[in-house]
Amino acid sequence: MGRIIATVILVVVLAILVSLNFGFSTSVNLFGKRFDTVSVVAVAALSFAAGVVYSLFIYFGMFLHRRAKQGLANRDRSLTERERKLTKRQTRADRAPDASSPPRSPRDKLQIGGGQKAENGGDGPARSGRSGFAKLRDFFKARS
Repeated sequence: MGRIIATVILVVVLAILVSLNFGFSTSVNLFGKRFDTVSVVAVAALSFAAGVVYSLFIYFGMFLHRRAKQGLANRDRSLTERERKLTKRQTRADRAPDASSPPRSPRDKLQIGGGQKAENGGDGPARSGRSGFAKLRDFFKARS
């Protein structure tokens, strides 16, 4: 409702300005060509129309810029996602056991009991320097 009232007031003010300046004329220099006795109302109307056309060009340029910026953001987002998928795939391939080596049991890695040998040649927590809990924690970290 407030917008309608403001619009009506602006139209009334514009009509008053046009009616008060209707009898006046001026000279206009447009790109080196001089026009004498041109109505002030005509100059104002043409200036307003030129401003509207100029603002349309600015709006169209901003629209194209925003669309190009969104396109670049979408390309960046998809590239980041593809990189993340590739990294996951590579880490899975690195974690996969080799087909040439025999499968090992979790106890071989953990050395919780003192009887089985581990990869580092230790015989238990006393020789490897790590407790069974630390090895168990590392085992589950490696699996997750």
